[in-house]
Amino acid sequence: MNNLSDSAKKCLDKYLQQIKSCLRGCKTVDADEVERNVIEHIESEFEGVTAAVSFEELDAVLQRLGRPSQWIPEEELPWWRKMILRLHTGPEDWRLAYISFGLLILGFLILPSFIILIPASFIVSRAALSVAEDHKIPDTQKWLIYPSLIIVYSFVLFWLLAWPAFALTTAAYEWERNIRSSYPNFADDLRYWIMATSFIIAGLGLWWIILGSLLLKRRSLLHVLFKPFTGWFSRKWALVLLLIGLGLMIPSLGFGIWYWLL
Repeated sequence: MNNLSDSAKKCLDKYLQQIKSCLRGCKTVDADEVERNVIEHIESEFEGVTAAVSFEELDAVLQRLGRPSQWIPEEELPWWRKMILRLHTGPEDWRLAYISFGLLILGFLILPSFIILIPASFIVSRAALSVAEDHKIPDTQKWLIYPSLIIVYSFVLFWLLAWPAFALTTAAYEWERNIRSSYPNFADDLRYWIMATSFIIAGLGLWWIILGSLLLKRRSLLHVLFKPFTGWFSRKWALVLLLIGLGLMIPSLGFGIWYWLL
């Protein structure tokens, strides 16, 4: 076609190149024949047009023709070729999904790099969620973006629930010498750690009370942090967390104070 503008020619060349890339190795579809059909269709669309065809006009025709990948029967290709096709010609959410999964696999294969690659995979998965319309993600795409989300979310959830126990245990080790030297009744190692453990559990229970109370009023925080896995979370579960915190804190704190004064 000679009546295409420079930008339209580049657009057509890119489209035809993508078709050839998609059909490379395909036995049932001839890439040259598809190319001829595409060109014939474009020529018929602009038949009688004397002015140079703009990029916008050609792009509208190509949009109606569909993505280059539609010309290939994907069942003929191995899985790795399907992945490459998705990356080159697929919608943005699918490209992000494959990139996320690829980063996750590399993170496990190249162990020293998992500290960087797994968070990177998580960020790309969150981007794929944002691109997906109304967060309605196809089941096949979930297998690609959910693994990194589950790994990172599990780590974050664990630390969100358990960090007071680790912080208080560290403090108990740091204060052990001073307390045991100041209070002779705690000179025995076992006696000290029985008392310390009761306060650690009480502190953990207090945090769960705070967290449960916060989630009773602001469940949206959880939905933002852990989407799309929080559809099941309701006020009932926030109340359960609060009650479990009370059940941990009250008896543990009471026992710890009694044991301290004993």
